[in-house]
Amino acid sequence: MTGGLTMRAETADSRTQPAVQVPIHVKGVSKSFMQNGVPLAVLDDVDFYASDGEFVCIIGPSGCGKSTLLNIIAGLDRPSKGVISLHGRTLDSRLGEVGYMQQRDLLMPWRSVLDNAVIGLELKGVSKNEAHARARALLQDFGLAGFENEYPHALSGGMRQRAAFLRTVLADQEVFLLDEPFGALDALTRSQIQEWLLGMWRRVQKTIVMVTHDVDEAIFLSDRVYVMSSRPGRMKLVQEVDLPRPRLLEMVTQPRFVELKALLLASVRGEVTDG
Repeated sequence: MTGGLTMRAETADSRTQPAVQVPIHVKGVSKSFMQNGVPLAVLDDVDFYASDGEFVCIIGPSGCGKSTLLNIIAGLDRPSKGVISLHGRTLDSRLGEVGYMQQRDLLMPWRSVLDNAVIGLELKGVSKNEAHARARALLQDFGLAGFENEYPHALSGGMRQRAAFLRTVLADQEVFLLDEPFGALDALTRSQIQEWLLGMWRRVQKTIVMVTHDVDEAIFLSDRVYVMSSRPGRMKLVQEVDLPRPRLLEMVTQPRFVELKALLLASVRGEVTDG
């Protein structure tokens, strides 16, 4: 374990910049929405990046624009100003360029687990037989073997989330965006699926950016945590997580974990108090 915690506050004059071309690079992004005829600023001059194979988490108070930032990266929304680059390319449309798993699993109730998993492949024009073959090859890894013909209502919350993540993985993008994917799960199931997710991340070797309200979850999963300010959201703090991998849930009681948690909680709570 390395010594010394790294803590960097983001300001207009001190922004985190990647040294090389990266899968996601957000530069000076702002976003406003019209509310009752008045512009409401949600994001303000946000800088953010994620490197190849990194697991990065974004935390912050409710309403600070975390989900809006993911929607912009995914191409579901446009920034009011600023630039988003994917692998060094600035695209007018980013739809379909990243895998995106939103807060709800969004499984179609009339489709089986297998048919839900292959929706992205179908949209790409992959034949049904090939799409099913690709999905079946991963069912065991995702803990879904034997459940491929079940419908969403018959699955536990954790299984539904694994099915939704399988659908995201099968889209075969280099970057996955996860928006509070485990928020509706009970604490035990959430802990189990966090460990499972880390194992799958090591196997698929993709870049993951995840929004969460859970500071423990952010530390346990991440290489780096961004803390956003209250609305309009800015990147207030970047915290490197220098805990060794592989990680086990027992680490949450270790001094380094506790110290990191205290730093991040102080930053988030300062926003809630100031807001």
